[in-house]
Amino acid sequence: MYKKSLHILSVFVVSLFLATNLQAAGKVTGGSPHEFPGWFKQSFLDFAEDVEEAKDEDKHVMLFMSLSFCPYCTKMLNENFEEGAKLQPYIQDNFDVIGIDIKGARELYIDEDTTMIEREYAAHLKVQYTPTILFLNQENEVVVRVNGYRSPENFQHIVDFVKNKEYENMSLTEYVEKVKNKTFYTLKENKMFQDIKDLSKIDGPLAVIFEDGSCTQCDYLHNKTLKNEEVQKELGKVTVVRYDATSDEQIITPSGEKTTPKKWAKDMILDYRPGIVLFDKKKEIVRIDALLYSFHFKELVRYVSGGYYEQYHTFLDYLGPRQDELLQQGVDIDISEKY
Repeated sequence: MYKKSLHILSVFVVSLFLATNLQAAGKVTGGSPHEFPGWFKQSFLDFAEDVEEAKDEDKHVMLFMSLSFCPYCTKMLNENFEEGAKLQPYIQDNFDVIGIDIKGARELYIDEDTTMIEREYAAHLKVQYTPTILFLNQENEVVVRVNGYRSPENFQHIVDFVKNKEYENMSLTEYVEKVKNKTFYTLKENKMFQDIKDLSKIDGPLAVIFEDGSCTQCDYLHNKTLKNEEVQKELGKVTVVRYDATSDEQIITPSGEKTTPKKWAKDMILDYRPGIVLFDKKKEIVRIDALLYSFHFKELVRYVSGGYYEQYHTFLDYLGPRQDELLQQGVDIDISEKY
């Protein structure tokens, strides 16, 4: 189910900046510079050694994989890691956080047999957007991977899950389902949503949105993203279905399997809300399981609805040429929340 699935997010920003053609008529705006907080560990980048040092203090190692000018990274750092953020003392007390530049050239000692520079490690992990956050257990194994921005409410569940070693007993999806508040949000209607229970009848591009009562980002999706005219234009080319991820009603997946929204989301390991899975020709192409601002959101939909995934293996491969095309047309690109 994860083949070619890109949990996209947070960013492709480096391609938006580094690939900018200086002769282009348009310009890219909305990038956000940031630095890692001073309390992040000054590591020699030997992960096995870092894990041992963390273990001595009953901590876990957290790798914060970032990118210059990434607005999602800045938002994540400001809201969760900077001095004054509610979660910051808890994170600092329980985790050794190491900053990684996914385009960097520092040498990383992954284990006793594996050495890579930062950008090679990011490629090895198939990092498609930033921030990507890895949590290592006390055996130097990745136990949780977070793709993209998480709000403090969402991130609290994740750090609790790792700090308390709940990964030894259950998956993150199961844990979140167990502890989250189910009455925070009331599902909203939208004229774009179609009431379809049998998705196997849809051959063309399909967007399946999963929401539930604990969704902290669903209001943003409805009040900001879905009201953007460019987003609406792209979604107009797609069949859009929304399910309550706690529902036990019977549905049929694009592949013809009988299930329920609750079970399907669990089987897909889709613990983020609103989680959006994009299909074409009955196959999953890509998913959105993190916050995306309007430009990246609408281009991701276009990547699927226009069949560009057949030409470009990843959304990131598509985004660079697409950006150049828009800039040459004189289109300004704003990758920020304002767009």
